Amino acid sequence: MIVGKVAPISASLDERIITRQLGRRPRPVTGVCRRCRYGYPQVAATAPVSRRGERWDIFPTVYWLTCPLLARAISRLEAQGWILRYEERLAQEPAFAAAMDAAHKAAARDRLRRVPQELQERLEQEHPRQWRALSETGVAGIRSHTGVKCLHAHVADFIGRGDNPIGQAVLEQLAAEDVPINGTDACWQWCTVEEEA
Repeated sequence: MIVGKVAPISASLDERIITRQLGRRPRPVTGVCRRCRYGYPQVAATAPVSRRGERWDIFPTVYWLTCPLLARAISRLEAQGWILRYEERLAQEPAFAAAMDAAHKAAARDRLRRVPQELQERLEQEHPRQWRALSETGVAGIRSHTGVKCLHAHVADFIGRGDNPIGQAVLEQLAAEDVPINGTDACWQWCTVEEEA
């Protein structure tokens, strides 16, 4: 099964690996949803709200695809026009659109359950615009449920939550194209980090 459950991270090592995978320091990571056959993170969960000095940093993308192998394969699909094809499917298939709409709503609920109730109330009162970004947007902060935005985000959301028709379809498409979803004999080299002294 592709879908994982968010597991605690090995803070130092996983964060260093994810930094290497992404090529930048990640947002505050709260867990790893899925690992490849070598044990490297493929999807990480992040905090939708974190403190940055005196202000709150609010970011509605909870699940991040970190696996370089999957990221490259999905980028290839995007370059081939698959974002537009999924948008056309949303426009032409009412059942698919309804399932995706439900996934967007579930993503917002999932995001909010990661924010303590007291903080939710404070954000709603003091920062209404940011509060709406958390509470009203869909997968990865998508505002339009007829748009797709990013296939990487949909795949990460599907792996993290298990409820995203686009993410599921993309993974099935990759598997049908024989993309080794769980890793190759060499891809682990993109994720290896030096041991700390």
